Amino acid sequence: MTHNIRIAMIGPGDAASLMAGELGAAGADVIGFDLSPLPESSTPVAETIAEAVAGADVVLSLNSSSAALRAAERASALLPPGAIFADLNTATPALKRKLAEHFAPNAFVDAAQMTPVSQTDGENVIAVAGPGAQTFIDRLAPFGVHLELVSEVVGHAAARNLTRSLLSKVLAGAVIDYMWAAEAMGLEDWAHDEMLRAFDAMTRDTATGYLEETVKNAKRREIEMLDIVEMLEEADYHSLFVPPTQLVYNKVYHSIKVPHANA
Repeated sequence: MTHNIRIAMIGPGDAASLMAGELGAAGADVIGFDLSPLPESSTPVAETIAEAVAGADVVLSLNSSSAALRAAERASALLPPGAIFADLNTATPALKRKLAEHFAPNAFVDAAQMTPVSQTDGENVIAVAGPGAQTFIDRLAPFGVHLELVSEVVGHAAARNLTRSLLSKVLAGAVIDYMWAAEAMGLEDWAHDEMLRAFDAMTRDTATGYLEETVKNAKRREIEMLDIVEMLEEADYHSLFVPPTQLVYNKVYHSIKVPHANA
């Protein structure tokens, strides 16, 4: 089924190519600029950004935070009346607000891909914010894109994306620090298996427990961290995560409120 909508995709990477291909397969008239199509993609590529943006109903920018401002500046002068420019780059809320200044209020959308590009087996969820968010959702809804309305405030989608990223990056850092510590004590094989068992057993209650049980037992956990510090010093391993973790427990113990902890 063909839908009467033209979408310009600005971006050179795999994420832009994948999205362009998916939208085209769903029936959208898609044209790319600076796009490196995947081998199986049939997305046409414009020679100039003016050619790509001309007649577009929606312009999607999926580059990088460093290229986002230039793409917005160039596209804003070419955007047809009634068209929407959506910035899907991973960027700070402040940068999203700066980009929005180049467009009419209803012509800019702060969008954020909440699903990692590497996660190809799941649905790609895009958070959307800004005055033109609902119109943007209405235009892309026929093409099977999972769009989630956050608010009409530019920057709110970006904030969700980076906050989610904070969780994944901190977890990754903690896992690496844990494995380095285990290696220093000759326990890397056991520690790796133990970590996998712990992750396999995780549920919603695990996350709740991290919040509530830490509040209930902050002092005890702070003392246990001292034992961990002593052990790692004996192994001559200088952890990067233990000191800030100690600080967190110290703050909790001294009645710093933990959101969603009922204790």
